[in-house]
Amino acid sequence: MKKLFIVIISLILLSSCSTTKEAKSARAELRKEKNLIEQGQVKNAVETRRYIIKLNRLYFSYGGMADLIPRANFIIIDGEKAIISTAYLGRQYDIKLIAGINMRGKADDYALTNNISKGSFDIKMKVNNGGSNAFDVYLNISKSGYCTVSVSSLKIDNIRYAGYLVPIPGVTNTSLEEGNKI
Repeated sequence: MKKLFIVIISLILLSSCSTTKEAKSARAELRKEKNLIEQGQVKNAVETRRYIIKLNRLYFSYGGMADLIPRANFIIIDGEKAIISTAYLGRQYDIKLIAGINMRGKADDYALTNNISKGSFDIKMKVNNGGSNAFDVYLNISKSGYCTVSVSSLKIDNIRYAGYLVPIPGVTNTSLEEGNKI
């Protein structure tokens, strides 16, 4: 009776150990698949120039840092259009005090470099609103979506930010001749 009890308990223990190992491997595969999907979305967003960079950290030129609110500090690139809305703390070369950068403009001189060895994208662009305001923006986007941003202008000192990329969902255009298919 004791032997039968030991055999049954050992079978139950073996089956429970094997199922947790299978569950762990299934979860690991699911995580890998999710990361690949996210990397594909980041790559597609960068290549189509449709993304939002939510900035959550500002780095001072003298070594300090400040945490930012991502919903209030962002850079939007939608094709040729660009919107910059960020806080600014640093040296300025203008009569008026500058506490933030708020600009709607056009992304000119957009240069995308794919760094395959590091698995990242380097983007250089000039955001111009047609007036005297123009900002040079340098982006480094990792394949996971983490971003470092550097913004400079004639009126402000170079400032660095860190954040993450959020793809803008694509809009599918249906022609009027086709109509809505049901």
